[in-house]
Amino acid sequence: MTAARSLLPMSEMQSLPAALRRQAAADPESPFLFWPDGWNWRWWSWRETAALAERWSGSLAGLPPARGVAFAGDAYPSAIPLDLAVLSAGLTPVPLGLRRHGGGADGHGQVAQAAGQGAGPAREAAERAGCVAWLEVAGGEARVTRLDAPPAGAAAVLHGDPAVLVTGDAGDWRRLSQDGLLAAAAEVERAIASPAGRSANSRERQILVAGWPLQAWAGRLLAAWAVAAGAALVLEADPALRLGAVLWARPTVFHGTAEELAALRLRVEAARLSRRRRRRPSPPLGRLRTLFQSEPPAAGDAAFWRERGARLLRLPGLDKASP
Repeated sequence: MTAARSLLPMSEMQSLPAALRRQAAADPESPFLFWPDGWNWRWWSWRETAALAERWSGSLAGLPPARGVAFAGDAYPSAIPLDLAVLSAGLTPVPLGLRRHGGGADGHGQVAQAAGQGAGPAREAAERAGCVAWLEVAGGEARVTRLDAPPAGAAAVLHGDPAVLVTGDAGDWRRLSQDGLLAAAAEVERAIASPAGRSANSRERQILVAGWPLQAWAGRLLAAWAVAAGAALVLEADPALRLGAVLWARPTVFHGTAEELAALRLRVEAARLSRRRRRRPSPPLGRLRTLFQSEPPAAGDAAFWRERGARLLRLPGLDKASP
């Protein structure tokens, strides 16, 4: 597994679609998105992901600029290029949590009900968010369902420059500019690079295991960082299977709850029982050095990761990225 790294500072990036195109031009065949397909793993390269985003953005032509377009933000891997397609079209992506586990082998997951089949959950949720359209993938192609005017009391998506929407701590929609999102992603990059003494222009590959939906702040922020930083993104939507994905991918960056960090520690310790003769601790899983935590871990778990050269950090909060 390899991952391209962008040599352009995130502060100089104009948008996430531009960052994607830059990565695709710099290292087109390097793997970017990985996701499970039964017992196997499939992947899209930077070139393939950029081509999907460009093709799917064409289906959005004619929609009012900067207005909201909803899609299943937890249906991986299609949620990532769908999100970038909406931004490429000059619109505001509104990821909704509608996925049911047990998606098909195409990796696109299953939405509760298609928006074109009456007033189903997908359409109702999109209209409540004040969106003008619902976007989904069928047979590898994007399909757009235009929506009626949002009902009274809908959460209006404001006019203006294209933005992203995420849910805040209270479950309300928060509007965030791409500049604000990229600034927060740059803070993540600095946190990863600075303490280890790694140059900002380092070609060291970064690999992130993720599964948080795009409507959640952690999912939105880390997905943006992966695109901007040229990191490989290993997607596992099922929390029960994510630990296995970590052990398979051997990531450099991980984000999880205190319980997940404790479970990962047990697996790392079990794998190291046969290697007790080593005189000094080595990085866990070979290269895991940065762990972003959702809440403070137990003292013993924190000491375990620190002794092995891994740093425990908190993600920048949504308020820091707000305009």
